[in-house]
Amino acid sequence: MEDYHNLKLIEVVKHAGKNVPYYRQLFNDAGIDPIRFRGLEDIEKIPLLDKNTFRSRNKEFIADNAQSFYPVWKTTSGSTGTPLNIMLDIYSIRNKYAVIARASYWAGAKIGRPILMIKGLSESKPKDYGYEWQRNLFYLNCSRMTKANCLAFAKLVNRYKPRFFVGFARSYIDFYTIVTDAGMTLPSPIGIMCEGESITPAIRSFVEQAYNTKLYDQYGNNENSIMACEMPNNKKYFMEDYFYPELVDSEGNVTDTGYGELVSTSFYNYAMPLIRYKTRDYVRLADPQDNTYTSFRQIDMIEGRMDDFLILPDGRKIYFAEGALGYAKGIVTGQYIQDAPDHLTINLIVDDEFKSEFYPDIERGLRKRIGDGLRFDFKIVSELERKNSGKTPFIINKLQL
Repeated sequence: MEDYHNLKLIEVVKHAGKNVPYYRQLFNDAGIDPIRFRGLEDIEKIPLLDKNTFRSRNKEFIADNAQSFYPVWKTTSGSTGTPLNIMLDIYSIRNKYAVIARASYWAGAKIGRPILMIKGLSESKPKDYGYEWQRNLFYLNCSRMTKANCLAFAKLVNRYKPRFFVGFARSYIDFYTIVTDAGMTLPSPIGIMCEGESITPAIRSFVEQAYNTKLYDQYGNNENSIMACEMPNNKKYFMEDYFYPELVDSEGNVTDTGYGELVSTSFYNYAMPLIRYKTRDYVRLADPQDNTYTSFRQIDMIEGRMDDFLILPDGRKIYFAEGALGYAKGIVTGQYIQDAPDHLTINLIVDDEFKSEFYPDIERGLRKRIGDGLRFDFKIVSELERKNSGKTPFIINKLQL
């Protein structure tokens, strides 16, 4: 694994130093010669990259030869509320699919068998639920989980009985509750692979008991720079053939304590490489390390964000409304505050690129994701609201639920 890490780190640093404007300047300022870069031995000499630098200097990260890698643009605001535009080349996309396919195989999926998916699909699917024959996929948009939609989708599921489920764990809890409260049952899958949120012991226990199966937790990001998956032994590991992980302390120094902020270097996205990229998620490695199963490092816990959720007047719960902030330039970060049953305040921290004319674009993005049940007000702030725990979630619900 160390040999592989050295090989991939040397390749990406040489490429970035030659072809990417941001890294050409960074390496020059830091006195780093990418031709003589030695991989693991020199990696800590490269300064860390934070999300705001990547956001504000976005175009400088595009490789001069990016088009030779057949790239596509992706916009995301993710659970951090920081809108990002990322160019993903075809090799990055293929390798991510390969990691997901392998994790799905570990969780019991079989090639060609039907899959059930419950995720945020407002951008990719025109219908609230349905079947996509190209992927043999039964899907339900988690932002459209009305009682009527859930019951109609449950009939479809019970008819065709897909044997492998993927998506958001809390949405699977809501789906199960709505369907069983109506007196219907659901088939038990071989496994459920969940992503996009922190899986607490309570969430895992509910899902596994309700569906009479195993939950497999998958952790990644839309920048295609990290991935962690559960193996058949139900333990989670960094997928270290996909990226190089480091843990850093509050001073930005690599720590050997087994706990710190996750920093990633992507191996495959040469169109827009991210080197030593700070994810804002904190990881605790398992102790002691059990390397009898794999040479990948085992993870005990990932401290991602567990946000509140929005409650719409029709009873729907919205856990994720990611992507809407990406409709406007100049947003440093944002936050949704539900302060009344029919009202949402959107706190924004912005820079000089932001204009008030962008508000309708953000609202259109939100309407696409959550519908017309809430009124919106925008508020420019100097800092986002925190909860009593001191954490700063993307979604805060102030209603007494």
